[in-house]
Amino acid sequence: MKKIELILIMTIIFVITSCELSPFVREKEIINPEQTNVKEETSLFNQENSDDQSYEFVTNDTRFLNRNGYTFWSVPYVNTHDDFEPVTVTVRKESGRSEAGFGIVFCKQELNGKSYMLTVLINGNGLYTVGKVIEGSFYYLDKGWKASDSIRRGQGVNNKLSVTYDSESKLFFLYINDYKVTSFSTSEDIIFKNSKSGFAVVIANNETFPANPVKVTFEK
Repeated sequence: MKKIELILIMTIIFVITSCELSPFVREKEIINPEQTNVKEETSLFNQENSDDQSYEFVTNDTRFLNRNGYTFWSVPYVNTHDDFEPVTVTVRKESGRSEAGFGIVFCKQELNGKSYMLTVLINGNGLYTVGKVIEGSFYYLDKGWKASDSIRRGQGVNNKLSVTYDSESKLFFLYINDYKVTSFSTSEDIIFKNSKSGFAVVIANNETFPANPVKVTFEK
């Protein structure tokens, strides 16, 4: 009888542990964007060539080493259609803290008199998150950071981020390196036409500036 009880207890512990490990992310693996100063900073995203769609973000400015860090974004592209135009960008982080996120922003618009946009971030530790930014404040849409085997880890590696939208289900779909990773939705009644999209980079509060800059490239 005791042996059966022991097996039952061990099984319960295994199930609980498995359920907790899936969404569990150690704090040292991430920089929480909701704790940073979220700010548009177009001047830090430089177009590498006027004839292509490549941008480079690079800075080692010690002014950005404050208590909370920063999330900088820029939106050079405009959706000219009534429907959602899929967003696909190849991102590559060359240097900077591996736990600090980088990625894309889209559906940037004024909503009820407030600045609004959606964002997908990944980091060099193989994690991703989906969120929305309202008046400079970040809110998670998919229960925080999650691990994905679809993400290529480390620095100097390419990761392709793609977001599509299904008008019937009203769901966005996130693909990383052509693998469907998750779907998500937002409660706001957003408008696609004339909304903007672009890029985002998180600056950790413990970057080793000026010796080691944060450098991220984006290819649309």
